[in-house]
Amino acid sequence: MNRETISDRLALAFRLPVVALILFLALATNTASTEGLGDPVRVAGAQRLLVVAVRFPGTEPPRSLDDIRQKADKVRRYIHMTSYGKASVAPTVSGWYEMPAPLSEYRVSPHNFDVDRGRVRRLVADALGAARRDVDIAAFQQVWIVVGAWTTPGKGYGMIAYCANPGMLSGVRRGQSRLEAVELPGGGVFKGPAVVSAANALVGHVVHDLLHALGGVRDGKRVVPDLYDFDLQSRPPPGAEFLPVTFAIHVGPWDIMSQHFLERKIPPPAPSSFTRLQLGWIAPDQVVDMAPGETRRVTLQPLDPGKGILAVRVRINWQRFVLIENRQPVGRDKVMPASGMVVLRIDRDGAEGRDIVQAADANPSTATLYDAPYRPDVGERRAYVDEMAGIAAKPLALHPDRSLEVLVTTPKGIGAGR
Repeated sequence: MNRETISDRLALAFRLPVVALILFLALATNTASTEGLGDPVRVAGAQRLLVVAVRFPGTEPPRSLDDIRQKADKVRRYIHMTSYGKASVAPTVSGWYEMPAPLSEYRVSPHNFDVDRGRVRRLVADALGAARRDVDIAAFQQVWIVVGAWTTPGKGYGMIAYCANPGMLSGVRRGQSRLEAVELPGGGVFKGPAVVSAANALVGHVVHDLLHALGGVRDGKRVVPDLYDFDLQSRPPPGAEFLPVTFAIHVGPWDIMSQHFLERKIPPPAPSSFTRLQLGWIAPDQVVDMAPGETRRVTLQPLDPGKGILAVRVRINWQRFVLIENRQPVGRDKVMPASGMVVLRIDRDGAEGRDIVQAADANPSTATLYDAPYRPDVGERRAYVDEMAGIAAKPLALHPDRSLEVLVTTPKGIGAGR
């Protein structure tokens, strides 16, 4: 049971009558879930990142080491900006290291469910076995392995990027996520966070998987989960393009853990308040906590650049809550397709790659969540309303500094302007 859940339940218990308290104690000891979300962590300061570039007999890398260094620097800048300066990565690039077998013996499927874990393990082992001749792997907190092959889905290396540890090596559902031990050629074991990408992967691909690695694992659950749909990624509809937007049906582009990029030539999306809270990048005093039934007007500052009040959190019960944030075209959010009040429904017991986070949609008649934000007096739905949870929220006014005044209340209190 996670620490946040215990503290929440204790706070509630002191307000409950005796009969309800008995029920509370029963629930508190019988609600462990094998699915769900790891407790938040605090990722701060410089994270030493070893970048290992590998090549294969008969396959020429499509990028130079200088290209890899430039991409690593873009990753560094992304982490620094989206963490509001609280965290950074310090990359060291080493390579190209020749692998002992051709690319065909390491190639994996582009579909999550079909990836051969044995091949992932072999790549990690051979890459780090080669790199440790030149560098002390133990001196680094994360590893990024760059595969020297031009890759598109099913071609080249097969998959453009993934998190190996914690991720592909163990699986991530049913409480099985963990940092696997990988035996290295010639002896020794590696048991650290590791991501893999093709040399032509975009910055968004790398950052997405690096955030998994930075968050790590708590009680068999990743702290920073995938927010795209696993089933659609592994079994896409006939004729569907193999692009992030196809699988980003739960959160859309409003978190990089849902959608790696919007367009190939523009910077990737930023994390939502949910992912930033999981990594400890939003301070407690930047969140307004409420309970269903309460009414309050809150002025939310834009999520970027991260100053002032950034989110409202309405707790429905011990595992479910709603986050309300203000996304405006400033900072990293300049690339976003819309702006306004974004509402995220979180279920800590949900399954990764399915239903941990769901974005509410202000314009449900359109095909994507690109226009999901609620805006004052614009859109199909003027307010977010959850009758069962007793929560409603409505954007009231956008101010010149891009702050957004929102009303958080009950469905009855929202008025007629839904």
